[in-house]
Amino acid sequence: MRTIHGNLSLMTVMDIIQWADNSKRTGTLTLIQENRQKKFYLQDGQIIFVWSDCEGERIADFLQFEMVISQQKLSDALSDSEMLGLPFIGYLYSEKIISKPRLEEVLKQVAEAALLSAFSWETGMFEFVDELPSFVQNGPVKISSTRVLLESAQKFDESRQKYQVDTEPIIAEIVQHMERGNVALPPIPDIMQRIVAKIDNTNVSIDEIIDCITDQILVSKILKICNSPFYRRTGKVSTLREAVLYIGFKSLISIVTVHSLSSFSPRNVSEIRKVLQHCLVCGMIARQIARDMRGDYDQAFICGLLHDIGKTVMLDMLSDYIISVQTREQLISDHHAEIGYLLARKWNFDETIQNCIRFHHSPEQAGEYGNLVEMVYLSNIMTHSNYQDCEIGSAGLQSEDLKKVNITELLEQVDSLDQAAREITNL
Repeated sequence: MRTIHGNLSLMTVMDIIQWADNSKRTGTLTLIQENRQKKFYLQDGQIIFVWSDCEGERIADFLQFEMVISQQKLSDALSDSEMLGLPFIGYLYSEKIISKPRLEEVLKQVAEAALLSAFSWETGMFEFVDELPSFVQNGPVKISSTRVLLESAQKFDESRQKYQVDTEPIIAEIVQHMERGNVALPPIPDIMQRIVAKIDNTNVSIDEIIDCITDQILVSKILKICNSPFYRRTGKVSTLREAVLYIGFKSLISIVTVHSLSSFSPRNVSEIRKVLQHCLVCGMIARQIARDMRGDYDQAFICGLLHDIGKTVMLDMLSDYIISVQTREQLISDHHAEIGYLLARKWNFDETIQNCIRFHHSPEQAGEYGNLVEMVYLSNIMTHSNYQDCEIGSAGLQSEDLKKVNITELLEQVDSLDQAAREITNL
């Protein structure tokens, strides 16, 4: 079985589909970006099935719309096809549940929907495996990859023009604020100010710092983080004093930051929790990567924990505009790193943290901070997707020290870390 991996910033979705069609490839093309994934199943370069975990791109939704068929009937058809070892859409056709022309039209619509959203992915990974699962083999329909690609590209260009018109005032306002440095960013939380002031005093005792932390939810979060799988302690941390001694003052401040941001925008609390859950897992993985590389693992944890703080601010900023979910997601994707950098600068975080936030999607631009940014970049990739260790090698990273990282072991820990992070952020 041959597998090809790559980075979507180096080879676009359009290039990959054209390559598969021109070379008459048979196999499975998987596209991955953050927590989104879609698969195109190809036979001799033509599309025979599409699967996606993105809303509005699932074949069952299109079948229900086209056929006015119930979800139960579709579920029964799927179960029956699996039991008989037949392709799902082949079973629908053979049982005369849907005609071949309508089946082709549904597959074309699903492929277009999946391609349209993927065209906007400037980052992410792809994998092509020259193997097809049994549930799509010998299906009754094939559609031209090139034709679907060209039609989807045309629709994408039309929608992008509309997007530019709809969001131009928003983008202009954000850029103007960024240039002037007067973005309406949240003020530094009182608890952070108190802790920082204490830490700056060389004569301060650890008990005086602990006295600043009166929020019991914050205390619970700190203890849970210290007892999470990645700290790998032999004994349990049961007091705040033990926790602060163990994680250090810098990590304490970063945890306080994330806790403060969790309640920054009550109208977006669910989405912000998801962002912070991801950040926490990313920080834990970055910490272990740095440890394997014999680097500053505390700094890596902090940078991983804070890398997406721009998203929390933008979720709140964009709530004031009447825009579609897709438009909001695109704006956040395009601008969150720069907005996060502005927030870090306003809160007087050190330049290392500022630059890790700013360049966590583009480590090649990070200059002297490149090694640390690459750690965060890699942990971000691993957190968002179920990559194999061989896929990590295609991420375009430069540091030779990354060869010291036990990627396989880290990937095995992602699910347990994600569960631990969910429990912490939901406190």
